[in-house]
Order: sequence, then C-alpha cells, then structure tokens
Amino acid sequence: MFEVIVKRKIEETHKIMSFELESASGQALPPFEAGSHIDVKVGEGLIRQYSLISHEQSDKFYKIAVLRDAASRGGSVAMHDDVNVGQTISISEPRNLFSLDSTCQRALLFAGGIGITPIMSMAVELYRNNKAFELHYYTRSKEDTAFYEQLSSCEFASNVFFHFDGEEKAADKIIGPADKNAHLYTCGPAGFMDYIFDSARFNGWDEAHLHKENFKAEPIADSAEDRPFKLILSRTGIELDVAVDQTALDAIDDAGIEIDMSCEMGVCGTCITRVLEGQPDHRDSVLTAAQKAQNDVFTPCCSRAKSDTLIIDL
Repeated sequence: MFEVIVKRKIEETHKIMSFELESASGQALPPFEAGSHIDVKVGEGLIRQYSLISHEQSDKFYKIAVLRDAASRGGSVAMHDDVNVGQTISISEPRNLFSLDSTCQRALLFAGGIGITPIMSMAVELYRNNKAFELHYYTRSKEDTAFYEQLSSCEFASNVFFHFDGEEKAADKIIGPADKNAHLYTCGPAGFMDYIFDSARFNGWDEAHLHKENFKAEPIADSAEDRPFKLILSRTGIELDVAVDQTALDAIDDAGIEIDMSCEMGVCGTCITRVLEGQPDHRDSVLTAAQKAQNDVFTPCCSRAKSDTLIIDL
C-alpha cells in the first residue's frame, strides 16, 4: 500500500461519486491497463476494490467512481461521507483480473450502472488500438448515467449506445451470432451480467469469449456437506486443521502466518494461492471456469476442499 491525496471529489449522479487521487510523494503513479482495479483502505480494517478509469494523465492521478449502496458492508458509504478533498488515504498498486484479450479484433462492451468504470477504460484502450467495438451502457435514466456528457462527446461517441429503463433493446439482438474474432465484456450487477451472458450463449457464443467482473460474491449458503479438512503448508510442513465453521484463511491467520488478503469474499483475487495437491472446493467469483477446472490455485478466504487434505504453496 502507498499513500495518495484526494485531489477532487465529484458528484457524477445523486448516488455516484468520483475521486481523483494523486501521489502523496509526488512521484509518477504505477501504470495500469484497462480493467485494472486498486484496493482502497477506507478505514481501519476496511479495504474495498474500485476499478480505475483511464484518462490522459493517469500517471499523475488515478480516477475511480463509487456507488453509494446502503446495502453494502459500509465501504461505499464511508467513501461518500468520510473521504474528502485534501485527505490522505492508502491504496494498493493496480491489479488486473479483467484484462482485454489482445487477440480479439472486435469487442462488445456491456455496462450496467457503476459497471461503466472498467468498461469505459476498455473503450479508451480499444479506440487507441484501432479495434472495432461497441459500448452499450444500461442505466435507469439519463440522470442516473455517470459520465453521460463525457461519453456523448468523446472521440468514440459514435460507438456508445445508451439504454434507459423502458428503452432497452434485447441484448441477444445486439450481440448477434457468435464471432470467433470477437470477445464480450460485461460489468455491473450480477443479474445484469447473467442476462448478458445468457443472451450471448443463446447466440452460440463460446465461454472462452465471455468475460465479466464481479463487484461482490454471491452469498453461499452453508452446506450440510461441509466438513473439516487438513491444510498442509508445503514450505514449512505446518499442518492446519480447518474446522467446518472456519475458513482456510482463518486457520492460516490463527497460525500466525501472513498472507496477502483484501476482500475476504472471493472477488478481488488478492489471496489466490497455488495448490500443489488435493482438490479445492471453489467458491470464489474471481477465477474463471477453466481456471477452477485446473485445480492448481484456490482462494483460501472462501473456498474449501473436496479432498481430505490440501497441500498449498505457503
């Protein structure tokens, strides 16, 4: 983590606030690619992930946008109410778990609400690289549309399509038949992303060409099949017993072993750890289906084990 100063705080809509963050040291900020996010330390023990918005001076200041969500765990409300211009806060270096496929010749971008933040950065990068793309932005109304004026007047404005409630065109018609040279990217509420993916699948799109980013993990009910398992840390030989009501991350932390972590919900990817032996029970929202099938990594913050033992690279 390193320190930044809140340079500007802008009300984009009545529920969305953007923040411009400049380096406290005066040094250039680390570069990032479209789809990247940062961890923001909102308060003591409160760390949240926000996507970075690309712009011409990204080396001088980062830009993020935050939706005020009363049903959240407190991070968005704290950002809106407690983080102010001139304040110094801590952030992480950028990480990218939602990157553009460099081989694609055409991209379809679908943003729902605050999901516009990584999607807008993708549009900027695709335009700079002379790639064909369309950006479809779904909101309740023009007044609820963050960055409406910017997207309406930018260099690629002809590639941007706004869809307000009651005016939406069916996504399957927009997406069209599968195209081996095209990739689809979506970010927004879970139900919205499911709708976009289902529409693409209806048109025969391959799963490898469908990409999304989750804001939060879907709640996973306790399973009657959950059982304790043994976790072996390969570098030290330490063996840990993970109880039914305990996460692997809790067991690791209780043993006094440090591991990078952030969201503790399986969405940020910070705690992804290599699995050397055993079969994980994947419960995260960050690994793709293909990555989960390989069973060579898992997220100890929420995932468990299907085998009696997991040997991990710690």
